[in-house]
Amino acid sequence: MTRHDQGTVTAEFAVLLPMVTALALLILALTRTVIVGLNCQEAARAAARELIISNDTTRITPVVQSIAGRDATVSMSESHETITIATQCPIAQDFFGVLPVKVSGRAVAMRQEAR
Repeated sequence: MTRHDQGTVTAEFAVLLPMVTALALLILALTRTVIVGLNCQEAARAAARELIISNDTTRITPVVQSIAGRDATVSMSESHETITIATQCPIAQDFFGVLPVKVSGRAVAMRQEAR
């Protein structure tokens, strides 16, 4: 190293470190979004199954909240042949507006007729 090159490594590190940190935080936030999305979808599926098995609408909210968390919400719509369960699950606050604030899941169950 010559006398003029002594501070270049420190300067490069000072420029590169914030970019690497921002990239790592973005990857962690995206991972969190995917995990919450999978849990939200699984909660909708489990709630639809529980509703078909028990035929009790009061049991679907505890099922969803046990899988997706206390802040998860659930809604249900019925038709003649199907029951649709929709869940919404909040993600951690997104200060930069890059990620969605909530993710949703949906499951459709077919009614079985008694024979």
